Amino acid sequence: MGNTKTALSSRFVKNILPSILSSIVLGTFSIVDGLFIGNKVGDAGLAAINFAYPITAFVQAIGFGIGMGGAVCVSLAAGRGDRAGIRRYVFHTCFALAAASLFWMPLLFFATDRLLVWFGAAGETFAMAKEYAVIILAGTIFQIFGQGLVPLVRNFGYNAYTMAAMSGGFLVNLILDYVFIYRLNLSLAGAAWGTFAAQTFTALLCVAILCKKKYRPHPCIAMREIGEVCLIALSPFGIFFSPNLVLILINKAASLYGGDVAVAAYTAVTYVTFIGMRLIQGICDGAQPLFSFFEGAQNGAAKRKILGYCWWTVLGAGAALTAACIGLRSPFSGLFGMSADAIEIFGECMVYLAAPFVAFGCMRVCMSYFYALKKNALAFVLVYGEPLITAIVVFTFPLHYGLVGIWLSAPVSQVVLAILGCAFLLAVLRREARRRSSASPIWR
Repeated sequence: MGNTKTALSSRFVKNILPSILSSIVLGTFSIVDGLFIGNKVGDAGLAAINFAYPITAFVQAIGFGIGMGGAVCVSLAAGRGDRAGIRRYVFHTCFALAAASLFWMPLLFFATDRLLVWFGAAGETFAMAKEYAVIILAGTIFQIFGQGLVPLVRNFGYNAYTMAAMSGGFLVNLILDYVFIYRLNLSLAGAAWGTFAAQTFTALLCVAILCKKKYRPHPCIAMREIGEVCLIALSPFGIFFSPNLVLILINKAASLYGGDVAVAAYTAVTYVTFIGMRLIQGICDGAQPLFSFFEGAQNGAAKRKILGYCWWTVLGAGAALTAACIGLRSPFSGLFGMSADAIEIFGECMVYLAAPFVAFGCMRVCMSYFYALKKNALAFVLVYGEPLITAIVVFTFPLHYGLVGIWLSAPVSQVVLAILGCAFLLAVLRREARRRSSASPIWR
């Protein structure tokens, strides 16, 4: 029993460490852009990139959602020992990624102007935001495949390859941002080209890994399996993109109540807290293949043990992140080249957005557990409840509390959803316990 417990804990650690590193590297893509743009262009540049980022994030979320949907199906098939099923799901995931690329790229190109205006961009910030978004959309296929193939490769157990793909993309982005923004003075266009090249590198390396491992195309298309992948994809898509729906809502409200200075301050805060959010999401993403594998293998004891490891790891990480972000908010404020007014708002905003990391972690563990086991309805409630509750808070609290009312939207929505997620999880575990009890033999 002790050896089994040790083996499970070792497997958990082996899964989450590369996932955490990959997730943090993913988070730093946009942060690198913000650091260079903030110091080179100033508040207007930071505000512009924040208005454009939801478009980038939407494209990446499509890839991540489909990739995670395929990865869940692959892990479930692996747990059942279904090697033919693994091959089918790899093919259908890649097919869905390609179809999504062809569908969304022209649609988003035509909608860019209206979206940026709706997000709150105007004047100089609109021009800069559009320059950034158009270049990003030109590489839609690389954005989608770059995000979609990473979880697929990771769920095969190729953690080192995943880290190489993500780290290599990060270095490409870092180097090209410096060259394009500082040396060639390309401003936001330079940041966009850096991201374009980085995602292209990641996508091509992941394709090379799958080809090297001889995961050849399946000869026929099964719409049922594509539908299965896409249905699961709705939850991880929302997990990836819902913070950006929140971003859009808060951007509009901050612009109304505090102008570009408030938007710039909020942008800088999101860059810092996003690293912490990606760390927590990395823990949950690393646990997901184990949840799915043991569900497929019908090993409930191992699945519950992994859930416990994930739960306590996230709680510890959340508490540490809150302390670090609030305690170091003064040094962080000097990284982005903000004005004195923006720095003052930054300090206040950071306290409110960093406070609910523990609640955020609880919510994310529940989400990942539900979609890993294909309990899609429960996952949907949590995933899409966050922007809904945020919208209610953002449109009501500022009437009484001004900017503070806007910053309160994060702790309120995440605490409410953490409580709801824990209630759902407890109900699921109790149902599983009753099922085990009814399956136990009466006669011994």
